[in-house]
Amino acid sequence: MFDTGCASCCQHGNRIEVQLSITDGGKRLGRHVRRLGIWLISGLLPLSLSALSLTTAVGAESSFTKDVKPLLETYCVTCHNPEKKKADLDLTIYKDDSSASRATKLWRNVIDQVGDHLMPPDTAKKRPSMEEREALVKALKNLKKYDGPPDPGRVTIRRLNRTEYDYTIRDLIGIDMRTARSSFPSDDVGEGFDNIGDVLSLPPLLLEKYLDAATTILDKAIVAQPLYVSYNGAQLPAIHEGKTVPAESGSGPRDFTSHGEAILTVAVPADGKYNLKIRVGQVPAGPDPAVLVVKVDNQVVKELKATAKKGNPPSQTVPLTLEKGSRRITLHFANPFTEPAPDKDAKPKPGEKKGDGKPAVRTLSIASLELTGGPGGGKNVERNKRIFVAEPTADIKPRDAAVKIVDQFASLAFRRPATKEQVERLLTIFDRATKEGETFDEAIKYTLKAVLVSPAFLYRIETDRKATLANNAYPLDDYELASRLSYFLWSSMPDAELFDLAKQGKLRDPAMVEKQARRMLKDGKAHALAETFGEQWLTLRSLEEITPDLKKFPDYNRQLKTAMYDEAMMFFEYIMQDDRSILEFLDADYTFVNERLAKHYGLPNVSGLNMRRVELKDRNRGGVLTMAAVLTVTSQPGRTSPVKRGKWILEQIVGEPPPPPPAAVPPLEEQDKGITASLSLREKMVKHRQDPVCASCHIKMDAIGFGFENYDAIGRWRTSDEGVKLDTAGDLPGGVKFSNAVELKTIFMSRKDAFTRCVTEKMLIFALGRGLMDYDDQVVESISAAVAKNEYRMSTLITRIVTSYPFMNRRNP
Repeated sequence: MFDTGCASCCQHGNRIEVQLSITDGGKRLGRHVRRLGIWLISGLLPLSLSALSLTTAVGAESSFTKDVKPLLETYCVTCHNPEKKKADLDLTIYKDDSSASRATKLWRNVIDQVGDHLMPPDTAKKRPSMEEREALVKALKNLKKYDGPPDPGRVTIRRLNRTEYDYTIRDLIGIDMRTARSSFPSDDVGEGFDNIGDVLSLPPLLLEKYLDAATTILDKAIVAQPLYVSYNGAQLPAIHEGKTVPAESGSGPRDFTSHGEAILTVAVPADGKYNLKIRVGQVPAGPDPAVLVVKVDNQVVKELKATAKKGNPPSQTVPLTLEKGSRRITLHFANPFTEPAPDKDAKPKPGEKKGDGKPAVRTLSIASLELTGGPGGGKNVERNKRIFVAEPTADIKPRDAAVKIVDQFASLAFRRPATKEQVERLLTIFDRATKEGETFDEAIKYTLKAVLVSPAFLYRIETDRKATLANNAYPLDDYELASRLSYFLWSSMPDAELFDLAKQGKLRDPAMVEKQARRMLKDGKAHALAETFGEQWLTLRSLEEITPDLKKFPDYNRQLKTAMYDEAMMFFEYIMQDDRSILEFLDADYTFVNERLAKHYGLPNVSGLNMRRVELKDRNRGGVLTMAAVLTVTSQPGRTSPVKRGKWILEQIVGEPPPPPPAAVPPLEEQDKGITASLSLREKMVKHRQDPVCASCHIKMDAIGFGFENYDAIGRWRTSDEGVKLDTAGDLPGGVKFSNAVELKTIFMSRKDAFTRCVTEKMLIFALGRGLMDYDDQVVESISAAVAKNEYRMSTLITRIVTSYPFMNRRNP
């Protein structure tokens, strides 16, 4: 992993950096350039005395062409040109004030590097004088900012990730099955998050998983009802004397006097045991009673003797074992018989009535039929009311009920009203299933399965439309905005209130958007924001994959790991739900522990498995930087990792990730085999920094990491390592010194605006589902300023994001 020397610096956990080309005269600066520029742009903004915000610079505006460009061409373009393009950066694309005014983030990093004397490197043939260095920094601070029309950017169509899929199914179906997280492949990650449209592909394996999941979900949601079929005899279609006899509407019996059969086609909901009750009588003739043969799919299962007289015969029960699907049940009259007509002039025998001269005809009379049984032991199962908003009745035809069900389900699943064409296309599946003998429930199940594998469900689609704003942009419609809101805060589909506001066209009002965001944050579903954004921002997903060396850390177990994770998640959610200051992420006088984690931290008077809020008196704890979960994911299995910890802070707290290392630098473990093997970890890193290529990154990264050496690889407090007293002091560029982690936290707190900007960038990326570009810098500055003005409240950060220009609008291609 990462702390293997410089070669590890490029490891970003699960994050995938997406490379964008630089086109249009520098209007688009690739994410890799903006976030990972080597040497020139990898500064530590809040720790540098020179890294002042461009928005707070004073003095007359500078001209890029006159005051900046000549110095860049003299000292920087040698490495950062179209041929060499070190750090994947070409400074020659900035030709005038117009193109330079858009690259505010880049110039902020240049100010940091140049002001800290890190760039140009010591190995450069030309290095600026102190006066030139100060002039360049001053000119960059006073560059005119871009004041053209805003650009909302363009978000790539986003597939639901695993968390969003599960939570959407929960709110659509009403069952929390977590199918995606248990069986879908992991989602790709970009910009540190797994909801970035650019990287959410759809591999064939995932498509198969969608099909399987839809079947599993609907089998759980649509439980087969017991079968109940009841007919009067006349209502049964029949074949009599070779002729088809249609069903009648009357309530009389169905009589057979010659070979014939009544036919019942039934949709069996599930494999199982069923009972066929038949009330069958006869008009006798001859010595034998009428015989009724019961067949299922042309297989004889029972013969019944109709000994009762026609009229009101008792029922006879035939047990059946039926398979799911369309089954054909036939009731066959097996032994028709006609006695010859007696001589009406013949003298009757003693006890007989005088004959009428007509033949006696044996008649089989089916008075009624009832078929019951199947799922639930024949008892009705509670219906899923979110699906079955209509049911077939005597007054409602099955297809009419299906129209209502499919229309509502598809509209919710597609997160906007389904069109008439969409509904009719889906109903062709229902029609075909019904024609093939499926039950109403099964036909509905097939139809809704098509909804769950539809692109309109699996993707959050925002339709391109005619531009009505500058930069070829247009406002999102109310339904698109409802989805952005709900998937940002809940990782799920909009609820009824959002849908209703969208239907009324009232959601476009920024005041309404803010009101809804505040409502949604108070809802229990807002836990998803901690689970998704908070978890990924703090890189806690890595905790599950890490296994510390149990020989060195025998106390580490699943219970401790769970408590570590829960502490960070409860801390994030507490700040969010209680609308506290985001600065508490940096330092706080409380945390959440149970007995196991309290023992790990050395906190007294905590017992039991339940996590609870506790006050902290020791400043060595407090905030995410000193949480065991963060300290563990930034360590090696067998030891701490100052490089990983420093890199983590640069990326997640400061917002200035270090660049990838040069390929020629060997990992630290390979260096251990040589002359550095006998040196301490700090001594090895000092030697490593002697290479000027490495020094520009490690001078900050290592210093910060060593400031946290009092915490071992699983976050326990210590004062020595293998008997050697720890040295946690350090120097940062700009003459900033510290002795330990507490003083480092104080430094971060004193430069809180940089932390605010970092969190704003992270959350805006997550909310938009795309990386940030130069044109987003004004938005970040505006949101950060509003958060600072309102005591750094979490609600201000969130509400300013959801009412921001890029959140409420979108650009065409």
